[in-house]
Amino acid sequence: MENKRIFVALAMVFLFILTLSAEAGKVYTWTDEHGNLHITNTPPPEQAKIKDVLPYRQKTSDEKQSDKQLQKKEKLEDLKAAQEQQIEEAKRKLRQADERAKAAVAKAEQITRDNQAYYERLGSTREKRKQFRKKMQRLKGEAELAQEVANNAIEDARRAAEALQELEEEIAKANQQPQKNTPQPSQAKNQE
Repeated sequence: MENKRIFVALAMVFLFILTLSAEAGKVYTWTDEHGNLHITNTPPPEQAKIKDVLPYRQKTSDEKQSDKQLQKKEKLEDLKAAQEQQIEEAKRKLRQADERAKAAVAKAEQITRDNQAYYERLGSTREKRKQFRKKMQRLKGEAELAQEVANNAIEDARRAAEALQELEEEIAKANQQPQKNTPQPSQAKNQE
């Protein structure tokens, strides 16, 4: 870990000296008798162990502009990849919420059907209904709870769909390029 830090520090020093020595035109790297690495814009002493001369050529304005455009393009690609990942995550959440909602609705419908069948079996006599009143109330509570769970799952799915739509709209708006206000040829004649 310590070697890694030293290497990073040396690399940063090297880059710093490289930028400072742009006027000199050359950067020298060499190792002294103690094994210390030196990076200078002056030639190393004769007793230096490793010698390396790096010529430096300053970039032209076209090269600098090209580098800036390349960096801008890479940032844009990274942004688009992140946006696509956000959209995919939102779609995944929507699918999961939709599946949970469908399962909850199916369960609520099944409980309601089972309870209805049970009521019909007991509904033949008043005495049976009175005898199983607590069980019927418990079944009714289960059906209501299942319906509430289903409604909550449906609401979660609706919110997930809205979140996906908002995210897609936000990304579409962010990706729109600002249009320049250039006068049309007919407008240019009128202004003269």
